[in-house]
Amino acid sequence: GSQANYLYSIYATYAPAGGPSYGTVGNTTIFGSTSVATNRRAMPFTMPEDGTIESVTIYHVGGSGGLILGVYDGEGTPQNRLGVTNSTTINGSAGWQTINLQSPAFVAGGSTVWLAWVFQSNPGIRYQTGSPGRYQSSQGWSGGMPDPFGSGTQASYLYSIYATYLK
Repeated sequence: GSQANYLYSIYATYAPAGGPSYGTVGNTTIFGSTSVATNRRAMPFTMPEDGTIESVTIYHVGGSGGLILGVYDGEGTPQNRLGVTNSTTINGSAGWQTINLQSPAFVAGGSTVWLAWVFQSNPGIRYQTGSPGRYQSSQGWSGGMPDPFGSGTQASYLYSIYATYLK
């Protein structure tokens, strides 16, 4: 090898020890079936520990139109809205889409958290049968993501949706 007097621009990024730590709650698996229903729906999950939910992520086929995601509390059915995203244009290609909540939402460990979604025009989201299943409103896009969630029905289907929280 040889040595020469040249300077190069190079940098490294790092996370200092003891920095923020994140976890997820929900289904991070891409399930095999596809639903194009346009009803507002929500999936229940048990929060594994105290955490502040910052974003919700859903897997969908590529499409167009708007998407709103929400976070609700409630035992048995979704009740009070804890957090909501802005209406966001959905990605044109298939994959996971993450949207930040307007304001982070604290959820206590052991409590039920409902992750909700409504599409202006659902391009197709992934699901499989299983329980505890999703809760479905009769309302669609025009109903938005209200507080409280409102009445609906439950069925044994699981969806590819999860939230990311600050531990």
